[in-house]
Amino acid sequence: MTDLRGVGVGTGAVTGQAVWLARPDESPERDGSPSSPDAERDRFERARARTVEELRDERDRAAVAVGKAAEEVLATHETFLFDPAFEERVEDAIDDGDAAERAVARALEDWIESFEETGGKTAARADDLRDLRGRFLRALRGESPRSVGDLPDGAVVLADRLDPGTAVRLAADDVAGVATAEGSRTGHAAIVLRSQGVPVVVDLSEELRTVESGARVGLDAVAGLLTLDPSAVTGAGPAEAVVADAVGTASGTPLAVTANVGSGRESAVARERGADGVGLFRSEFLALRSDGVPDEDAQTEAYVAALDRFPDAEVAIRTFDFGGDKPLPDAEGDVPRGVAGSLATPDRHREQLRALCRAAARGAGELTAVLPHVTRLDEVAAVRDHLDAATDELAAAGVPHERPALGVMVETPAAVELAPELASRVASLSLGTNDLSRHVLGTTRDADPAVTEPAVVRAIGRAVAAATDAGVPVRCCGEAAADPAFAALLVGFGVTELSVAPDAVPATKRRLDGIDRSEAAALAERATAASTKSEVDSLLKEAP
Repeated sequence: MTDLRGVGVGTGAVTGQAVWLARPDESPERDGSPSSPDAERDRFERARARTVEELRDERDRAAVAVGKAAEEVLATHETFLFDPAFEERVEDAIDDGDAAERAVARALEDWIESFEETGGKTAARADDLRDLRGRFLRALRGESPRSVGDLPDGAVVLADRLDPGTAVRLAADDVAGVATAEGSRTGHAAIVLRSQGVPVVVDLSEELRTVESGARVGLDAVAGLLTLDPSAVTGAGPAEAVVADAVGTASGTPLAVTANVGSGRESAVARERGADGVGLFRSEFLALRSDGVPDEDAQTEAYVAALDRFPDAEVAIRTFDFGGDKPLPDAEGDVPRGVAGSLATPDRHREQLRALCRAAARGAGELTAVLPHVTRLDEVAAVRDHLDAATDELAAAGVPHERPALGVMVETPAAVELAPELASRVASLSLGTNDLSRHVLGTTRDADPAVTEPAVVRAIGRAVAAATDAGVPVRCCGEAAADPAFAALLVGFGVTELSVAPDAVPATKRRLDGIDRSEAAALAERATAASTKSEVDSLLKEAP
């Protein structure tokens, strides 16, 4: 065996010593017979409390050492532990005579199997539940939290599969790379590692077991390759991949490669990776990673921190996008998605707008406020009215402020249809290709975005054309922007800014610098005329 091919996650290529992680003991069996149901319920409650304490401690450490992605995953774990359906399943199993270990395993196993059968991003949640199951069983056995052990410098970690908790610990240990036999590029473990610039290759199959600990290996996340011939790995590692200079087309048209972030800390990482600014600051993450929505002062400081990282560039801050899989803290009942949810909570919305105005006056960079999930023109008008009121309030109080530019997200068929009118009312349009593809195709958020479906390609083309006709710039903020071939397609349509995960900035810059825009435009025209996804995929293989 010389090399194995899997699915690459992130960018970068490294060489190092292969180190296998020990397989966790996930046996639900207990020494001795179960105690009475009341005693087993007591054991369950004590183990749950210990698991919650472990998760909170780890989340606090992750916030410092790893950042937003890890913190969010661990917070989600804690929420699941108090899911009424989970509690009911455990209760029923204990009433059936099971020990707490077996009850917890039974409660989670059906969900794990169901998630995996569903596929897409839902399948990736099965690893979250495996992580929880392992933590709970260790707590019931009185064992210490799982450790990744002492790893040599520059280790390339190998595992059958990786749960999110272990990924957090590996990211904090600065491992060189990670390879797994199973797993998905959309799984939380992969997302955590990618956010820290760790090259990852997943889904290498059982053949990965032919690689022994101690072997010298090469790992290329772009090619999705693990090789026993490290000299064949030619990609640059994360530290060597930074491209700080501006890039542009062969004819001299400037192209911006910015970053998607969720905090000031991630903005700093983006700056280190050579980003030209922030194309998408997900402001709701400020609430999801704390006990609730931060007050006006705390929001202002977070926005200023991001602006100060890019004193000569634009920072596009998306207003709160709660709803769906991002519930609004302390909300009663369902909350409408995106800007509709903000308008439904006017006091909170006005507070955020004041924070944005204050940050625009204090921060070094140029702030644009972007409205998510727009479906109606009157939503933009309503936000302008709120913005007028916010600036009046700040002026009356003598607080320094500056009115930010306004942009909108195009991530619904309604926004595509309204793109000409929207472009005449705002300073920029931002394509959210993940949500746009799902809404156009009628799939769920758990499904992988199918951006090369002709209906999605045509929707993107129409939105960009409307903005171009109005003289309004367009940025793309979805995962598709980091795909080399799709990035060329976007440039062909007329997109001039691509916002990607911080670790993907260098590779995206290298890919776009010197691109022939006329060839990219021809590619876009042919892709728009395609009738099937396979046709579009074939065309993208010819991308300039």
